[in-house]
Amino acid sequence: MDLTALFQLSYGVYVVGTAADGRRNGCMANSLMQVTNQPPGLAVGLNKDSLTCELLGQAGRFSVSVLGERADPALIGTFGFCSGRDCDKFAEVNWEERDGLPILPQCCAYALCDVRQALDLGTHWLFYGEVTDCDHLTAGTPMTYAYYHRVIKGAPLPKG
Repeated sequence: MDLTALFQLSYGVYVVGTAADGRRNGCMANSLMQVTNQPPGLAVGLNKDSLTCELLGQAGRFSVSVLGERADPALIGTFGFCSGRDCDKFAEVNWEERDGLPILPQCCAYALCDVRQALDLGTHWLFYGEVTDCDHLTAGTPMTYAYYHRVIKGAPLPKG
């Protein structure tokens, strides 16, 4: 089986953020999609072992920052290859708080979501969130997972 065939699926690259008990964290995600229009809703899958997943479960809210093709590779490294259990991922990046959640203003767009349901998938949680706010941030083309592998030549994103 050649799992690289899954790189052909058309989906983006995102930083999912959350905050709970005075802590904030975020991780790279490629398993995010809009699933409803009315009300607008997004679903994201996160590894159960990640600090972001743990905090999101406590907070019941998350943010999504849509990375563009010109995103700084260091941003991908910070949110994709560092654990929030070992470092403050937001310490070295430009970020803003919107309604208590962290977003990255250098990204193409953002969305804020309140979790309405969570589904246990064994190794991951799938969180369905109703969008409470969203907007464009910068011009640019959103990064797809295929672009990430073809141009940035990244390894699979680890749990964060």
